[in-house]
Amino acid sequence: MSKLTIDIGRLDKRITIQHLVIESDGSANQSEQWRDYYSCWAAISGVSNREYWHAREQHEENIVNFRVRCCNALKHINKTDYRIVFGDKNYDITFIDDVLFAGSVMNIKGAQHV
Repeated sequence: MSKLTIDIGRLDKRITIQHLVIESDGSANQSEQWRDYYSCWAAISGVSNREYWHAREQHEENIVNFRVRCCNALKHINKTDYRIVFGDKNYDITFIDDVLFAGSVMNIKGAQHV
């Protein structure tokens, strides 16, 4: 079985994946903090018309596909505890796809909410 490849020249945007951490101050007070987890290069694209209209129904401002190379750090991300920062915008992860289960390219769909 051959590995899926990606043209690394298309990975021209820097993204940061953040992890949600719950911190306690020792007095039973807890707060949620986003901490940088991993930075990598990504190819970024918009979504199809169908996905765009679905996003509008969900009151999401912007849906973006982030294509990245797989690595051990990305094997652990999920939709609940991680998000993507691109530029000055935060994107909730709505879908993670190991393309063709090849273990070399991942598509991560992110939603920026209004």
